[in-house]
Formats: sequence, structure tokens, C-alpha cells
Amino acid sequence: MDFKKLADLSKFNLTPQELNKVLYHRANLEKPGYDAEGNPVTIYATGIQIPEGPMKGQFVSVPGYVGGKIVENEDQLWDIWKKDILEGKYPIYKTADELNKRDAELHKIMDLDMSVLPQLENPMYKDPFGDTTK
Repeated sequence: MDFKKLADLSKFNLTPQELNKVLYHRANLEKPGYDAEGNPVTIYATGIQIPEGPMKGQFVSVPGYVGGKIVENEDQLWDIWKKDILEGKYPIYKTADELNKRDAELHKIMDLDMSVLPQLENPMYKDPFGDTTK
């Protein structure tokens, strides 16, 4: 994959924690997972409320695409990412609204990345109309 074609991250005002999320996404670009609708998934960014510790009650955005599958359960995601969250590897926000606004901005970077890639082939998806290019 030619990473030179991906979005130039220097144009964005990313914190180190947000950059970590973008790099997680980019690490999965060559072999993404797929959601139920057949769309490629590279991070499935998920906001969870921190249940314990010094940041209890605040919100953190973590990858929900883990080990080749989508994890939506907040308790599971806390267990998976707890060490990294407590070490400051993922962005933490005071409110869910703040998290959602920032994740929307990060998603723009990921959309730019996806737009420069050749169309990804999903081995599980079959077009119900067949190949219409013939």
C-alpha cells in the first residue's frame, strides 16, 4: 500500500492520543474487517464512560474493532483497553458530546484515507444484482 497517498496528518491538530487512533486505523487498512452491511471496518471507534479510577465518569474513545471482530460491549472494551487508557494512550473527554464531536473530526481523516484506496474487495459480500459491468 502506498501510504504517501493517505491524508497528510500534519494538516490536522491531533493530540498524541488522537494520532494513536488514526495509526490504529491505518494499521488495519490492508486487511479490514467488515460490518453486517459489508462496509470495511478499520477501527470502529467507540466511546465508553470510564467506570473507575482517577478519570471515572469521563469518556474515552477506543477502537471497537479488536482482533478481527467488532466489540460493542462497554465492559469488554474497558477490560481490553484499561491499561492503555490509564497510560494515556487514548483520548479522554469530559462529556460524551465532546467525544462525539472530536470523533467526527477524526472520522474525516479516515474517510480521506479510504477514498484514496482501491475499492476493497469483501470476500463475504455478494452483489445481489451480480456484475453489472458486463
